[in-house]
Amino acid sequence: MSLASEVKLSLTPNYPKKFAGLITGDKWFEAKREGDGAEGLWRIHDGLYDVSEFVQSHPGGSSWLEMTKGTDITEAFESHHLSSAPEQMLKKFYVRKAVKHRNSPFTFEEDGFYRTLKRNIQPVLKTIPKNTSRTTDLVTDALVVATFLTAICACKLSSFAIGVISACILTFGSIASHNHFHKRDNFRMYYFNLCLMDFRGWRVSHVLSHHLFTNTIYDLEAVTWEVLAPHFPVKKPFFTKCRSFVTITLLWVAFYFLAYLFKIISMIQSRKVYISDFIPFTLPLAMYLTCGVDLQVVLKMWLFIVTVSSFVFAAIGTSASHHHPDAFHEGDAPRAKKLDFGIHQLDTTYDRCEVTGNPFLVLTTFGDHALHHLFPTIDHGALQYLYPVFEKTMKEFGIDNQMKPLSEMFVGLYRQLLREEPHLLPRGSRNT
Repeated sequence: MSLASEVKLSLTPNYPKKFAGLITGDKWFEAKREGDGAEGLWRIHDGLYDVSEFVQSHPGGSSWLEMTKGTDITEAFESHHLSSAPEQMLKKFYVRKAVKHRNSPFTFEEDGFYRTLKRNIQPVLKTIPKNTSRTTDLVTDALVVATFLTAICACKLSSFAIGVISACILTFGSIASHNHFHKRDNFRMYYFNLCLMDFRGWRVSHVLSHHLFTNTIYDLEAVTWEVLAPHFPVKKPFFTKCRSFVTITLLWVAFYFLAYLFKIISMIQSRKVYISDFIPFTLPLAMYLTCGVDLQVVLKMWLFIVTVSSFVFAAIGTSASHHHPDAFHEGDAPRAKKLDFGIHQLDTTYDRCEVTGNPFLVLTTFGDHALHHLFPTIDHGALQYLYPVFEKTMKEFGIDNQMKPLSEMFVGLYRQLLREEPHLLPRGSRNT
């Protein structure tokens, strides 16, 4: 049975059901192009734009516009452009008004929460210390260098204890580099590929899908996990619940390897191979060239490091913010059928008490997650400076950004795997 026929589509009822259960970025874009009413152009709100001549000049990189042609990019445009300048520039690319109504449930009213918050943070952005992003860059660079050094030491000394340390550093470096592929094209986004994953694929599944349509049927990350570890609130046989507890742990272990397997399949289907696809193998190559040991020994230690890192990365990622039973998941009652984009982000997100306020943990464990979802292009190191105006704006709109302990978020992940009944009241109306 398809996922769309099992989940009550409480927020995205117009989702093309024939694409239920999709697991590839290409299929996701196919679903978007079918339902977005962009008519082969780029849709923003109710306008159609032809930015073909601007693609190569796009400050963020041409790939963002190339892959989104024929879709509604309203959410991406709003959350990735914080000033009014891009909106003014758009006018010269305007073609006509779209015929179909927007398929998205999210709104961006001028006096709504999200646009109000965007305006309110403008003065704050000008006061953030200029070396903030530089510090983030240096920490990310240091983590990558440390990954290589500890991996070489682990191999040279045949120490699996050092291998565990190397795996943790690889995890932290990979999560830190995620900060960079949200931004305009830069060399640090390539660090992400060191762990067998691919920043290009994540720009679709994570940046354009998960970030913009969190915990809905359009969230490619959520739907992909749903195949083996269902966490949407639907009826689940006892065997499925038991299986989920086992498979989610196995998925953590195999996460990197499955990601690279999908990458290989994508390369075969698209017949496109990038030099960056071979970045993961620079680590075992460095180990082999510097350690003077047999290739078999190198591969054994490298696979150990990657496997441990895969487990840690996936465990952090799945329990960091969204998959707690109190958070909104497709099927739960939303606050409204047409919902402010920013409020939805808060309804699907929890931050962790122990992480917020610690710049290193924020960068390396998906911290300050609510603000990151609201403003994904702002450097992780700068998010801490937004809290005063963030909290003030939330108070004005009668909403809050709730935090929970790490332990509760981790246990909450398993509780969500067991949850069958949708919440009948929106998150803001529940005692959570």
